[in-house]
Amino acid sequence: MKRRQRWQKISRIVIKNITQTRDSLQEAQSVKHISSPVLDAWFTTLAVFMFAIGLLFTAAFFNYGAKPSRKNQSLAKELTTGAVASVFLGFGSFSLLACGVCV
Repeated sequence: MKRRQRWQKISRIVIKNITQTRDSLQEAQSVKHISSPVLDAWFTTLAVFMFAIGLLFTAAFFNYGAKPSRKNQSLAKELTTGAVASVFLGFGSFSLLACGVCV
């Protein structure tokens, strides 16, 4: 009698585990997959354009800093130009690295 009760208890545990596994598999299959907002084919092109925009802003930053007249310069414009150049160069270079292009 004890063996029979033990086997019934084990079979209940096994059935409970099987149903839990089946439920978790159904939940995993119903999860929405994450997709990139940019198509994979456009990733390299976007990275090159961002890098080029960063280089243009860097050139503008150096050009603005090399002006001989100091009375027309402003710190806010220099910081803004430098920050925009830094952001575009950073995203562009890391995106190129992600594409497999060594920068």
